[in-house]
Amino acid sequence: MTRPNWEADEHESSAKHDERGRSGDGATARDIVVHNPNPDRRGRWLSVGIVVLGAVAIVQAVAFDIAASQLWNAILVGAALIATGAYNYARRADAAFGSVGVATLTAILGLWLVASPFVIGSETGTVAAANDVSAAVIAAVGLLVFGVGSYSAVTARARRRDAAARETAVYDRRGQ
Repeated sequence: MTRPNWEADEHESSAKHDERGRSGDGATARDIVVHNPNPDRRGRWLSVGIVVLGAVAIVQAVAFDIAASQLWNAILVGAALIATGAYNYARRADAAFGSVGVATLTAILGLWLVASPFVIGSETGTVAAANDVSAAVIAAVGLLVFGVGSYSAVTARARRRDAAARETAVYDRRGQ
């Protein structure tokens, strides 16, 4: 590649075209290109759904008299679901796409909610009936979380793939 054959001193640094609307060293409004890949802020309802399902997992665990291990499992996984849903909601509210990794983590947490009553097990006695009802509710919540999380991950990945390439955020004309 050859270099241009003009001399740097040929360019007048005080030329009017170099200072259009510039105040000090800041960029002008013409220099900034806004990156807005998700202008409709699509997918926020998916994130809200994950937050609600995380809250349902916590509330049902506290409402039933269940084994301590299942209680803490539901509380911790519910809190994680609330955090992942809130994170993706914040991203989508800023006109960005939801995180595919976070949505995938949400789907995995949903699978864990389905499997956890069988993995952790239940106690016998008076707590057994509450554990059975709680296990059914947790399994239903887990299936819903898996479905919504999987759908969110797939749509976020597809939208990111179909989005236009990101333009340069700041274009500086001073070097022209």
